[in-house]
Amino acid sequence: MTSATTSPLVLHGLLGRRARLRSGELLLGSRRELRRIPVAAIERVEVRGPGGRTLAVVLTGQEPETARTHALTSLGPGAVRRFAAVLREALPVRDGAELHVSGSALVTTEPLDRPGLPAVRPGVAVAAAFFLVMAALLVTEDWTGAFCWLFVPMTVGGGVALAALGGKPVREGWVLAVRGITVDGHRKNSGSVDRGDPDALYVYLFTDAEGAPGVYRGSNGGRDEEEIVYDPRNPGVNQLRRRNAAQLAAGLVVLLVLALPLLAGGTALGLTALADLFGLTTYTLF
Repeated sequence: MTSATTSPLVLHGLLGRRARLRSGELLLGSRRELRRIPVAAIERVEVRGPGGRTLAVVLTGQEPETARTHALTSLGPGAVRRFAAVLREALPVRDGAELHVSGSALVTTEPLDRPGLPAVRPGVAVAAAFFLVMAALLVTEDWTGAFCWLFVPMTVGGGVALAALGGKPVREGWVLAVRGITVDGHRKNSGSVDRGDPDALYVYLFTDAEGAPGVYRGSNGGRDEEEIVYDPRNPGVNQLRRRNAAQLAAGLVVLLVLALPLLAGGTALGLTALADLFGLTTYTLF
């Protein structure tokens, strides 16, 4: 048996296979399955193959030896011999009758979930693509394409950020205009607003059509009573009714005037750089 002060041995084989002795079982693992062989089911352990690199475990029973043999080939003959010696020490002493009992019936096999490819973060993939293309442009001394490609992340990144900024008020404003329900809201006293704090928010309390309390917080307000329009599917999305159209219009301006031109410009610069890289254009910038 292994010493109490010695860590359990692990024998690594080819193609990701491995063997370890644990809790009276020989565990033979691969990428697809884990095979559990009780040491009581093992008749003998041998070292075979050229250079002694193959561990062969022969199970008890009367079946043909090839049918009851499990083998693992490793690159290290020393590791194979050591593992075989430890496994032999773990085998129990048995009489002839016990050796005729089929050890294969005691072996269990568990399928293993095959790990998929590691997930690649979109930001990492985009950055890698950018630097690969830039490197190709510089290596080929394509200065026109490199100049255009340099501004792609700035224009496209700015366009994406502005699209997110303008998309929220457009989406919420449209939802409130199409299916919003309007109720009266009453202003909650706010000393910070009354004192002229520029960062303070107006707070209006209202009760929706289902009788549930709701609250509007925003920089718009001032009156003691305001009409509040809210989304019945998500009452947390709400706005002063008189400000909803302005919110929708402001979001559209951000999208149409700022975000879309930046996205279009970034796309055009990227296509120009790629076309120049693959020789589809003939002009030069310098």
